[in-house]
Amino acid sequence: MNEVKELTCIIEGCSKAVKAKGLCAMHHQRVLRHGDPQIVKTRSAKQPVDCNWIGCARSAISKGWCSKHYYINRTYGGDNRKRN
Repeated sequence: MNEVKELTCIIEGCSKAVKAKGLCAMHHQRVLRHGDPQIVKTRSAKQPVDCNWIGCARSAISKGWCSKHYYINRTYGGDNRKRN
């Protein structure tokens, strides 16, 4: 019988299966994104921003509006209640 040997990632300390070019999926993605399989960049969280609607203290979720005012602005158009 033919025995298939599973290859492991060439990065020291990584025992995951090879995806491409001798690297596991995680290290291969790092090469594609950053050019180096050892680079680890964390994602930064966005700071909450207040809604642009005058008198609204809720957090903005999209395009500077809270969910309620985003819906109103999208549905009825015009942002005459927008803060400067």
